[in-house]
Amino acid sequence: MKGRLIVGAGVALLVALAVIWFRTNFERVQVKEWVGASGEARLRHFLAAERFAQRMGWGAAELRSLPELDTLPPSGVLLLPNRRQSLPPGKAAQIVRWVEGGGHLFAEAEFSGVKDPLLDLLGVGRAEGTPALKPLQVELPQGGRALNVALQGSMRLVMPAGELRLRAGAPDNLKLASFQRQRGVVTVAASLNFARNRNIGANDHAELLWHLLSVTPGRDLKVFWAPARLSLWEFLKENAAPALAASLLLLALWLWSIMPRFGPVAPDALPGRRRLLDHLRASGRYYWTRGLRARLVVAARDAALRRIARVQPDFAVAPEAERAVRLSSLMQSSKEEAARFMHAGGAMRGADFIKLAQHAQRVHSALEKGSK
Repeated sequence: MKGRLIVGAGVALLVALAVIWFRTNFERVQVKEWVGASGEARLRHFLAAERFAQRMGWGAAELRSLPELDTLPPSGVLLLPNRRQSLPPGKAAQIVRWVEGGGHLFAEAEFSGVKDPLLDLLGVGRAEGTPALKPLQVELPQGGRALNVALQGSMRLVMPAGELRLRAGAPDNLKLASFQRQRGVVTVAASLNFARNRNIGANDHAELLWHLLSVTPGRDLKVFWAPARLSLWEFLKENAAPALAASLLLLALWLWSIMPRFGPVAPDALPGRRRLLDHLRASGRYYWTRGLRARLVVAARDAALRRIARVQPDFAVAPEAERAVRLSSLMQSSKEEAARFMHAGGAMRGADFIKLAQHAQRVHSALEKGSK
């Protein structure tokens, strides 16, 4: 008993020491984990920029249709991301006129190889440049501090002749530039990723965005977002991918089960044909099983006698004794057997019927030999 107490105390001591060691060397900490956007932020890429502008006392809203571009505030800010192919040429010219009247256009260049009518109207070109591997130093005008901004992509901007109010990147590798357009301002960026939801909180992106928004006196931000066309396939792929995969698998298995196998086409089976002997056997078997043996006996006897009468015409009028003699020679049997054959009739046993059929067969065979 004393030994058990010592062992139990030792185990409890080891457990206590293990707990003390664990709590001494480890502690609970909070870790941030990127889980991706959800809800509105997944669809509205500049939602964080809009909320940021609203906190700074601005008005912010999204424009989702072309008619809404007709009611832009005179001195507000219009943010135009790329993928704006839905803008017709007339609408692009209308936006340029709005800028010349005092508005501020903040536009993102289209991808290389994609036409950009809006930048063409503004005289801004695009060319292949050098990717920015580290954040760029953006010098703010009027003695402001330099901002660290990550401007991604290898595209560079080719600006029209004139003074730039703000620039980011080397003169031969411009990533962002702002210039005067009559009474308004145009800001063009090779990429607006720094202002999108995921990156606006990094480096000095929010401060740069606020500075760009504040270059005009207006305090109203409009983001033009042309939603993608509704697609049933995209909706099903996003919300019912497992069900689609299972349905396609079942459809493939069903098609596999009903499709013809590969190989030459099998010919149709020839229609079955039976010999005359098969029909005769079937008829005889039917008569025998139905109890009509007398008919078979008379038919076998008469067939043999008619065959003799055709070969020997005087057989039918000859005396019975003479007919018995002739028949016995054809049957290769006695006269008594021949007489019983001529008078056979009625039902008989199976053995007797077989013997009668053998006698009739000998008659037919003998006549065939004699005719050859």
